Amino acid sequence: MTKKAFILLFIISMTIAGCQQTEKKSEQKKEEKIVETTAKKPTEKTEPSYSLIGKEIEEEPAGELFQKHIGKKELSDDNEYSKAADEAVAEYIKGIKSQDTKEWSAEEWAQSIIVNLRTDVKETLQPVKDFKVKYNELKLPDGRLLQDVSEEELNEEAEEVNVAVLIDASGSMNADVPGGNKMALAKSSIKQFSESLADNVNVSLSVFGHKGTGSDQDKKLSCGNIETVYSLQPFNQKKFTEALDQFNASGWTPLASAIQHAEKELKAASSEQTKTLIYVVSDGVETCDGDPVQVAKDAKKAMTDLQINIIGFDVDNEADRQLKEVASAGGGEYTSVKNKQELDEEITKNWKERLSKTTWRFWLAGNINHINWASVGMSNELRDLENDHITSRNRELDRMNAALTLLLSNDLIDFDTETAISDILYERTAAIKDYANEVISEKHNEIFDTADSLKEKVDHVTKDLDL
Repeated sequence: MTKKAFILLFIISMTIAGCQQTEKKSEQKKEEKIVETTAKKPTEKTEPSYSLIGKEIEEEPAGELFQKHIGKKELSDDNEYSKAADEAVAEYIKGIKSQDTKEWSAEEWAQSIIVNLRTDVKETLQPVKDFKVKYNELKLPDGRLLQDVSEEELNEEAEEVNVAVLIDASGSMNADVPGGNKMALAKSSIKQFSESLADNVNVSLSVFGHKGTGSDQDKKLSCGNIETVYSLQPFNQKKFTEALDQFNASGWTPLASAIQHAEKELKAASSEQTKTLIYVVSDGVETCDGDPVQVAKDAKKAMTDLQINIIGFDVDNEADRQLKEVASAGGGEYTSVKNKQELDEEITKNWKERLSKTTWRFWLAGNINHINWASVGMSNELRDLENDHITSRNRELDRMNAALTLLLSNDLIDFDTETAISDILYERTAAIKDYANEVISEKHNEIFDTADSLKEKVDHVTKDLDL
């Protein structure tokens, strides 16, 4: 082998050996890296983060030290809250002194302060979002809530009105009151009322308690007989008078069964557009083991447009209480009368008004202002919730600034870092404020937009009245 060939062979051998050595080192480093990564995984810990976007801030949990020291005390009086806040800030400063923070940036400092001392923003914003805009006291003359009635329904005039009159003919109706006999007076007033009904009103007359006597042996007979003496139809004076002459007061008081009887007849003869009312004249409580209050509730549920109005004629306290509950359950009104004059006033005037446009005039006059006052009332309630949020937001910034001041006075940060951290804290507060203002403004708008909508509905109801 020549000297030149030997040198060439030596160079090739060294090159191959070097490549092999490099490959081994590379593989060794990969193995070391894998071992190192695997060792770190169990000790990795995700630090709590913070956002400067309002909607995201709302979803952040309350700070650890906030939960430990403040919590529900956040909205308490100044003394109680201040004590709790001072404890939270003091513990924060104590804890931070034990950490190596020399290389921390302003962002890291801001994160430390925020995740320890921040409030639960959702705690004061969710009640605003959940606030219900309700005008539950605004009832139409027929008993329905104005807010539950669409404009289309209000524009549709009822083609007909069906009225069922129920008269109690139990034995106690034979008694006399100032002005005459109760049964005779009731018949006379009901006849006058029926004579005054408009052409689009159908009326029926049913009687209960007119069979048997008030004795125990006649209870089944009396309680089981509710009779329609004038079927649902336009008023006919001759036939209606004959119907009134068919019965006298004598037996028990099956009020619950009588209401069920009338509801069944009305439902069979009425469409969704028909206005339906039950008028009752009674002088006592249910004596046939029925539950007239529950029956009235069931009738109202079955016919949402139904209204049950009751006159208590010379009743005692027990009857007055029960009849009032029955009328309320049936979405109607209860009136107690003692004599002929009061009975005539209620039947011939007030009953009729509930069927006429005069009622709408009175309703309109009282409820436009009611809408306005209800709007103001809800707005004030919402303002209270808003004030809770503002208090929470301001107190959060105050305690974070308190922590920042102590960091500077303890030489844990310099002035420039303090300024940078302060900018972040104020940016966070501004983001919360802007977001909260949007939420609160939207709810305020809902209150007054709903009020405007209700006023428009009233205008539709009364558009054909000469007000």
